[in-house]
Order: sequence, then structure tokens, then C-alpha cells
Amino acid sequence: MGWSRGPVDERRRMIALWESGRTPTELSRQFGVSRQTIYTFIERWQSEGEAGLEDRSRRPHTNPRKTAAAVERALLALKEQHPGYGPDKLVVLLEEAEIELAAPTARDILRRHGLVEARRGRTPRWSPASEPVIAPAGPGHMMTTDYKGQFRLGNGKYCYPLTIADPASRYVFAVEAMTINSGKLAKVVFERVFREWGLPDQILSDNGAPFCVSQSIGGISELSRWWARLGVRHIRTQPGRPQQNGIHERMHRTLGEATTRPAEDTHVAQQHRFDGFMADFNHVRPHQGLGQKRPATVVERYRRPYPERLPQIEYPDSFTVRRVRSNGYIKWQGQEIFVGEVLIGEPVGLVQTDDETWHLYFGNRHLADWSDRKQRWIAPAETEK
Repeated sequence: MGWSRGPVDERRRMIALWESGRTPTELSRQFGVSRQTIYTFIERWQSEGEAGLEDRSRRPHTNPRKTAAAVERALLALKEQHPGYGPDKLVVLLEEAEIELAAPTARDILRRHGLVEARRGRTPRWSPASEPVIAPAGPGHMMTTDYKGQFRLGNGKYCYPLTIADPASRYVFAVEAMTINSGKLAKVVFERVFREWGLPDQILSDNGAPFCVSQSIGGISELSRWWARLGVRHIRTQPGRPQQNGIHERMHRTLGEATTRPAEDTHVAQQHRFDGFMADFNHVRPHQGLGQKRPATVVERYRRPYPERLPQIEYPDSFTVRRVRSNGYIKWQGQEIFVGEVLIGEPVGLVQTDDETWHLYFGNRHLADWSDRKQRWIAPAETEK
């Protein structure tokens, strides 16, 4: 472009003539510069005033080795909007806004602004040989559930967050700010999720209440009894092996970082915080385990709808069926044997496996084995729990 440098007075005179009605073509001829130059200084005058007519540095406006300022600003704005996101996730959001930036470059920019730190290698919590033995078959097959550790709200009361998710798609169905760890309250949340999404084939939980009652035969609880009536198989992680529910545990860490530091003052306010987390986690946040897809784009409904009436449990003809009496006992082999108060009024099935052992079932749940030789209940194999 000609006339990039020269007397500022000449540019002022050009602007005065343009304001008096001269056309850019006429000004181009008079001052001996291109029409593009005339347009450039008119635009600078309109946007910057007198400063737009001053000489500017000949230094190149761009540096191929330096990220464009606009891209950097867009990255920093996204980081401010999503402080919990790392560079890989932020780059995905930039791509959707048609802004290209490599993840290593994004990491360097964030580090330069003090927004990300290099992670030190962690000592593994578990032995490398200790692999999870439970894995979802795919979306729409299994649900996972747990209570994130209770914490105090600003008003001093405890909050017990109940969480329900699909491990295959990472979709979180519920994060409920409960006032107490209760099976009855948990059932209300599960029923809401079941009505919307259908019934999974399996539910994976730990061995804590209200999913399991240690004093009950087979650990069955009121909640897991209801699951069995619905034909949902309850799988429990092995004690001391939370990595078997590792996807859910990882979600809990993200949940805690995003919503409880600090906690809100009341359960209502905390629930609003949880709702915001679910909206972000399911619909906005790209997930590395999904190839940077969102859970909402992967999740599927479960194949069985929630029934309007609770179905009755039926057993194959090869089973011997006994109904649990009001005192928690069944009549078996001429004697009364205690099964548990949780199952009062329910039918249980027994099937003989060898000369002295009977498997006790409630629906699809293998609760215990009856030993004729020991004349007592014994725990089934760990893999069958």
C-alpha cells in the first residue's frame, strides 16, 4: 500500500475533502495513492479519530510462530467460563466455534497465564495387576450408583449427594442433595430415573447402605429387593475395591471439585449447583473416554420400560418355592429357618446343586447357600454376589 507513511497533515486534508463530498476515486487521483489506501484511512478515522491518521510501525502484524491474539483471547475466555476444563476439552470447544488451536499450544498458553500446572506423576493407588472385574457392555445396559461423601453446608447441616449414572456413556442421570442416607428417599429418585430412561439390566453399587444391609442374608436391602422385583440384577463391588466402579468414582471427583468447594448454604441452593453440574457434564463437557464426545450424544434409553405395576417374581419349575413368613422365617426340611425381615411376604426359590447344598434366590439374586451338612446358610462365591 502506498502512502503508508508521510505527513499527517496530508491525511487530515484528505479526510476534510472526503467529508466535503469528494469521492475516494477523486481523492485517489489527487493524492496519488490507491483507492484502497483512501478507504483504509477513512476507516481508521471513523474508528480511531486523529490517532488513526498517525504513522504505524512497519513490523509485520502477524508472526507465524505466535498464536493470534484473538485465538488466545478466545481460549482464555473459555477457560474462565469452564475453569475445570483442561486444554484438550477447551480445544474441542474452540473447534466448534471454528477456531483451530492445537492442544499443546493451548496448554502452553494456559500455563503462561498461570491457569494450568504440570501434573506430577502419582503413585498408583492400586496394584497394576488389580484390574476392575466389572465393565458395562455398552450404553443402555448398566447403571452405577453411589453416595458421594457427605459434607456440611454453610448452614451446618449435612448433605448426602445420591448419584446415578450410565458408565458406558458417562451420562449422569441424577445428583440429588439428600438430607439423609435413606433407602426410601433413594427409591423416589430411582423411580424418577427409571420412568424417564427405562430399566437397566444391572445396577452396580458398593456395599454401603442403603444398597446393602450387612446383617441381612445376602446383604439384601429394601432398595435392592425392589430392584430384584423389577428384574434388575444388583452387582456389588468387592469390599475395598472402589476401582471396580472407577468411572463413577472419577465423576465424583469432578463433582466435588465443581460444586462443593465451597459448598452452598442450603440444600436448595446446593441442588441448583448440582443441576448446573449435570447440565455441563452431560451436554457441554467433552469426555476423553468418549473420544471428546459429550455424554448426551452417546447415551441410550434402556430397553425395558418402567412397569406401571410391580411384577410378581416367578421361578423355574426346578425351584422349590417358599414364602417368607411374618417373622422372617421359612419352613424348610421340617424346620423353621431364618431368612430375614427384609423379605417378609416375598417368595424365595431354592434349587439343589449337589447332595448337600441348595442355592437360595430372590428373583435373579443369589442370596446364600444352604448347607445340609452344616445346617446353616453360607455365603455364595464372591463372583456370584
